[in-house]
Amino acid sequence: MCPPSTHTTDVASVGQTNGNSFQSEAPPSPTVTDGRTCPNCESVVKTIDTSEGVCRDCQTVITAQPLSTAPKPTYGDTHSESAHSGSRVTLLYADQGLGAGVDTSVTTDTNGTPLSPSQQRVCNDTGWTKQLRPREYRLDSALSELRRLGAALNVPTAELESAARLYRIAHKKGHVQGRSVDGFIAACLLVAVRQSSLSLPVSVREIESASPATRDQVRTARGVLTLHLDVEIPPIDPQAFVPQAVSKLSESHRVERCAMRLLTARRSDVDATESISPRTLAAAALHAAFSLVTPQARPTLDEIEAVIDVSASTISERKSELLQYREVWEASTER
Repeated sequence: MCPPSTHTTDVASVGQTNGNSFQSEAPPSPTVTDGRTCPNCESVVKTIDTSEGVCRDCQTVITAQPLSTAPKPTYGDTHSESAHSGSRVTLLYADQGLGAGVDTSVTTDTNGTPLSPSQQRVCNDTGWTKQLRPREYRLDSALSELRRLGAALNVPTAELESAARLYRIAHKKGHVQGRSVDGFIAACLLVAVRQSSLSLPVSVREIESASPATRDQVRTARGVLTLHLDVEIPPIDPQAFVPQAVSKLSESHRVERCAMRLLTARRSDVDATESISPRTLAAAALHAAFSLVTPQARPTLDEIEAVIDVSASTISERKSELLQYREVWEASTER
């Protein structure tokens, strides 16, 4: 008995019918030899002759089309946004803002309504409390001081986050142990302010006056950050003090622009090698700008001293060094 014969038939490829061919718009299906990477967890996903696959690790459906990150469309006349509960993740808290934060001794809700005995028993449950270890308690205390110091100096949240990140690194590597926590908080805030792109007018003097740490403690912390963490603390730009001082004096924008041009001209001058305090340079440039723009209605030296915290004699002494760049301002006004 002969075995049944097998006949193979060439199946026409997709898109070919009666000799007429066309290109299909459907994407090619992956095969077992095609190793695709999951866009969510980057695991290798293998599929067999299907147009989509499922990642075994994160259960993400993988198709030939890229994943869409567009927001969910809303329909209707009302454009009401859905409310989301919970705070955002932040480095300014030891638990990164993820703790429940329910007080175990609470007796009323947020509206002042007394809680029933069963509700109070739920709040007294230890599962609601923040389970912080001693190391996290010390970190939480330090970060609360950072938040207080940032609020006193009007430092933006982004810079506070950078300071908290730097303090966490120093705290994790053990550089804070045996040293002043307040000194490290002040030093980390100084680094975040100096490295910010906003040119914040916050000096070392202001940070030391608002912090309970002494000058030696802040100086020691700065040395540790520079030596062990390779942190660069650039000097403050004198131009950072000008806008705030002009605003407090209620002067015109031309005075601010003139002071900025004088400071820019001095910075580009290779012969001006004398080291002067940035705050002193800003005060001298501001006084020189008043002399060039509004000489008849310029404020007194005592008023400038009260605003920018530089002695009147020092401002008067350094004013002449900025007036030698007056041709830069005069050339810009003639255009």
